[in-house]
Order: sequence, then structure tokens, then C-alpha cells
Amino acid sequence: MYEHILLFSTTFMITLLVINLMIPVAHKIGLLDKPAGRKQHVGAVPLIGGISVYCGVALTLSWFGLPHDTHWYYLLCGGTIVVLGVFDDFFDLSVKLRLVVQAIIACVMMYGLKLYVGDLGDLFGHGHLTLGYIVGIPFTIIAVIAAINAFNMIDGIDGLAGSLSAVTFISVTLMMGVGGQLDYAVLPMVLVFALIPYLLFNLDLVGKGKGKIFMGDAGSMLIGLTVIWLLIIGTQSESASFRPVTALWIIAVPLMDMVAIMIRRVRKGQSPFMADREHLHHIFLRLGLNSRQALVAIATLASMLATIGVIGEYLMVPDGVMLLLFLAAFVVYSMTLQYIWRITRYIKRYKAKHRAKHR
Repeated sequence: MYEHILLFSTTFMITLLVINLMIPVAHKIGLLDKPAGRKQHVGAVPLIGGISVYCGVALTLSWFGLPHDTHWYYLLCGGTIVVLGVFDDFFDLSVKLRLVVQAIIACVMMYGLKLYVGDLGDLFGHGHLTLGYIVGIPFTIIAVIAAINAFNMIDGIDGLAGSLSAVTFISVTLMMGVGGQLDYAVLPMVLVFALIPYLLFNLDLVGKGKGKIFMGDAGSMLIGLTVIWLLIIGTQSESASFRPVTALWIIAVPLMDMVAIMIRRVRKGQSPFMADREHLHHIFLRLGLNSRQALVAIATLASMLATIGVIGEYLMVPDGVMLLLFLAAFVVYSMTLQYIWRITRYIKRYKAKHRAKHR
């Protein structure tokens, strides 16, 4: 217990130190997010959250000794995705280039873990649905790319990517701890303690407005990679601690948001990777919530869905039932997005009538 407390507190302090060191560097080299177009924040904000979180995790694990050999591969893949993200923040790289590099990282990840998504669980009540190498390896590459971009897409308001990933990491830690994957359970909690300093600065809880930072593509992609890394270990290794269907629930909000938005864009004849203002957080903002209220609402929703997954895992609710419930939740989510303008107008009219009655 003492070693874990020291490990986590060290992660926090290193990340905090790196943030303070990187803020002036970011201003000097121009690693800044400047308000323009969809970006409506005030002033140029350093894009150093991802770099700082990675440094906190990497330095801490290296200093204390990696709890598992595969963590070397994690640091390699994580470092690569951070470099990719920094270049993307600087030069706005093409989608094709990003996808190619992400696919290569997925291949290195599979080699390092000696795992791929080959077991989807007992989804139909007739035994486990297994994938061979021919299907499983490309399926895993797609899953890695999807996870990386899901957290990249949802990183739209202060604290959102960090808060949603914290929900996922805590859920994974709980299930890995109960399931006996203790060596692996260290990594998600180290990430949580590396995210805390970032959230303090990102949410303007310290620095009095002068120390605000953003995650940047480096950070959101690192989070996505870490999430899928942990989910594959947790569901596909010999000592798997939870089922594949449970993984859907603990990343439900980023996954649903990404898929629903991409389907909507394709139907409109647009690129699925085109930026817009149709994500869940944009909808909450249009409903009249401020960014902090939207953050709390979405984080609460993510926590509720993750809790459903964890309870379903604990009670061993059949895989097929959990999948059907997840698909039902996704349909509700998608329909809500599809008719959000009508819903928004109805809510606004209701609020107006309610205010008129109380005048």
C-alpha cells in the first residue's frame, strides 16, 4: 500500500512539474491553440496536456520499475502517438497520414502484447464467438484506430476527455484488481493521477487564468491508445478480468458519440472525419448549459453507463443481454442526436412558458 501511495503521488508531482516547465516553452515555440472558427476560447492556450501526462507516466514507471514487461511497449507506442499528436497540433496533418501511423502503432501493440481481439464473448448463447488471425488482426487495428479517434473527437470542452478517460481508467482498475490482474491494474491508476494536475490547469482551478492548458491531439490520442491497450489486456489475455461486452459500457459515451456522428456525416455525404459542432457537448451547450455544467452532465452519464457495465460483469448478466441493452442505449442516443433540434426547441418553449407562469 505504501509503495502504491508513493508511486501515485510521484506521478502527480512529476506531471505537475512538467506542466509548469512546459507552459513557457509552449509559448516560446508556438505550441498553442489560438481561437479561430469553431475554437471560441480566450487567448492562446498551450497544447501541452498530453506531453505532460505522458512524461509523468513514463518517468514514474521507469523510476519505480515497470510492473510488467509489456509496459515497455506501452511507453514506446505511447511516446510515438504523442509525437504524432504534437506534429498534428503544429502542422494539422492529413487524416490519411494519421491513420497510417495509428495502424502501425496498432501492429506494434499487438506484437508487444502478443494479443489481438480474437474473442468477442458468448454473444449469442452458443459459445464464444472467436475470430481467427485473418479477421482478428485487422479487427484489432480498426478497434485501436477507433479508440484513438473517439477520445480525440470528444475532446471539445474543458475537462471532458480527461474526465471521461478517468471514468474508464477507474472502472478498468476496479475490474482488473478484482479479477487478479494486479500488475496491469497499476497503469490505469497511474494515468488517473497524471490526469489530475492536467485537469486542475485545464479547468482553471489553479493559475488564476494564466496557467490554462489544453490536452492537444497528443493527449487525446494517448488516452485513446491507453484505453484500448487496457481493454485488450483485460478481455483477451489468459488472465482476462472482464468480458468484451463490458468494455463497450466503460467507453460508452466516447464510442457512441463517435459512431453516431460518423454515421450522420456519411448520410450527409460528408467525410466522417470532418470537424463540426454536432457532438454531445455541443448539444448540451445549445440546451443552455455552460461548459462546466455540460462537463458534469456528460461525466455523470459516462459514470452511470460504466457502472451498468461493472455491475453486469459482477452479476455475470449474459453477454447477449448486455449487448442488446448497449445497442438499445445507442439507438436512443442516436435518435436523440437525429432529432435534437426538435427536442431543443421543445425544451426552450417549455422553459419560456415556465418562466412566464412564474412572473
